[in-house]
Amino acid sequence: MLHYDVTSKNVKKEQAYTLPSSSSDTIWIHFDPSNKDRFDEFISKMDIHPLAKKGLEQFSDIPKIDVFNNEAIISLFAIQDDYTQAKITILIGENYVITKEEENIDLLAQLKQLFFEHPEQMETSGKVLYHIFDKVSSIDLKMVDRIADNIQKLERNVFDRPFENEIPRSIHRWKSSLHELRQTIEAQDQVMTTISRKELKFVDEDSALYFKDLNNSYARVVNALDSFKESLDSIFNLQMTLKSDHANSIMKTLTLVSAIFLPMTFIAGMYGMNFESMPELKWRFGYGYALFLMFGIGAAIALFFRAKGWWGNKN
Repeated sequence: MLHYDVTSKNVKKEQAYTLPSSSSDTIWIHFDPSNKDRFDEFISKMDIHPLAKKGLEQFSDIPKIDVFNNEAIISLFAIQDDYTQAKITILIGENYVITKEEENIDLLAQLKQLFFEHPEQMETSGKVLYHIFDKVSSIDLKMVDRIADNIQKLERNVFDRPFENEIPRSIHRWKSSLHELRQTIEAQDQVMTTISRKELKFVDEDSALYFKDLNNSYARVVNALDSFKESLDSIFNLQMTLKSDHANSIMKTLTLVSAIFLPMTFIAGMYGMNFESMPELKWRFGYGYALFLMFGIGAAIALFFRAKGWWGNKN
């Protein structure tokens, strides 16, 4: 537990979980996965609205904020390295903030040093809440950068291995993940918008300005997820185009080969007719002449295709 003492204007760490005796002091009590069982016990002893207690017991599956007379509860999510969502429950009052991590993201460890070095950043519960949102937002922004790198890698794989069947499967999995992430991020963006509009009385005017700035930068995450979905569609279409081009190349080769052998087949069929009146039927050089005629015409057609650039490199 971190305690900001307004008299000394310092932040100190305390072991006992108690609310501040002075209305001017600010308390941040954090429960991580190792002691989150004590969260329910602590909340049960607090004098808060019954609906707030019920909301804390039934954690929302999406980010949301519920405001009551003397407190508010917030459901928050941080995107982890494996793109799973780490849940954070927040109870905020006039001079206290209570948080609980369902999965460990070291929230206390990351903010503790900041508050020790800059105690003024913890003088109100609104500022504590802002720094929690700021830290979660930075985690989500790093997630966007990781996704961008993975999508670029997927795009390179299309050029390196355009016929790999795993690529469409990866695209489908990414689109499903992005859809889930966007729902979470968009709802979280709405929570920050609510706070930045001063709809939460525990957030003072100064903190609301910070939330507004954070909300503007956080909107980049939503836009990035939308652009990623469009990029995945483009990558899928690119692979289909490369496959189509390869199929067209094969069909072109087969067509050219057929065009070469078509006159050869015609000549072979013509001389295969055993009519008595055929002049070359008993000619001594007829067989050689027929072969020369067939292969000569075939070679001439092949050279013509090459000269036109339809086959091989055009001279």
